[in-house]
This record gives sequence, structure tokens and C-alpha cells, in this order.
Amino acid sequence: MKRNIIPIIIFSGLLLFFAGCIWKYSPRPGTIPPHIKSVAIDETKNNTAEFNLDQNFTILLTDKMQLDNILPLSDVSVSHSIIYTELKNIQDAVYSYDETEIVKEYRLTLRLNFRWYDTVNEKNIMEKTLSEYEIYYSDQYNSTLATDDQVTRELALDRLLDKLAEKVLVELTSQW
Repeated sequence: MKRNIIPIIIFSGLLLFFAGCIWKYSPRPGTIPPHIKSVAIDETKNNTAEFNLDQNFTILLTDKMQLDNILPLSDVSVSHSIIYTELKNIQDAVYSYDETEIVKEYRLTLRLNFRWYDTVNEKNIMEKTLSEYEIYYSDQYNSTLATDDQVTRELALDRLLDKLAEKVLVELTSQW
């Protein structure tokens, strides 16, 4: 009797696994407009004082879109839809002090507007403003930490861009 149960358990487990894969990677029918067959990512506009932030974000978002394989990427001139992004503002603010009232951590916040535009019907499919933050340490506090434990502003900014790119993809796919 026990010999018969083991293959059934294995078969059931595999069936659940593959059913989960199909569910996870199959789009819900009718949620993406049927005429949208491709997407382009327009160059990010940068309204911050940070150098190259726009180029870095465009590359990051493009790479994430390609990895997720949401829709085929194409050129803006021939695409069925376009994602427009705009970095609105970036702000550093004191987040915490140490026991001697010297700044220990800063909070880096970045706000992004994005819009998914249907070029066939010439209308917006989605428009959102997203905001994220990352904490980084003061130079003084970083100097007391091992190299692997340090969090510089540059590292926080890289993490912040990654979070925002991921958030854009979540917003896009949550509607599908």
C-alpha cells in the first residue's frame, strides 16, 4: 500500500508545480488590449540635478522588460505602445542621528512619473506617479563599518533605481 502512495504523491506534486507555472506565466485573457503587440521604452526625462540618472534608468527598465519578456520591445516609431518615464525629484533628508547627535543615516527619496501610451488608439492606458526611498549612511558612520556593510549614497541610488524599475513592471502587469 505504501508503495502506491509515493508515486501518487510525486505525481500530485509535479502536477501542482506545472499548474503553478502555467498560471504564473499565462496572461489573463482580455486584459492587454488585443491590438498591443509590442512596447517601446522612450528615453527617461530627468528633472533632477543628478547626472546620467535618466540614461541609467532607461537602460535598467529596458533590461528588466527584456528579462521579464512582458511584450516584445520595439522602436518608438513602430511600436503599438510606449512607456514614458520622467524622474521628477530626488531628495536627501536626515533619517537618524547617533547618540552624540551626529547624522548617522540619510533617506534618499526619488519620485517617478510613468505613462503607458497606446499609439494605435492614441490614448493613455495607464498613468502613475511612483515614489521610493533608500537609506544610506553618513561618511563618518560608513568609516566605522566593514566595507561590505557600508551603504553609500551611490549604492542607495542604484538600489533606488532598481526598486523603481521593478515597481513600474509591477504596475504594468498588475493591470493585465
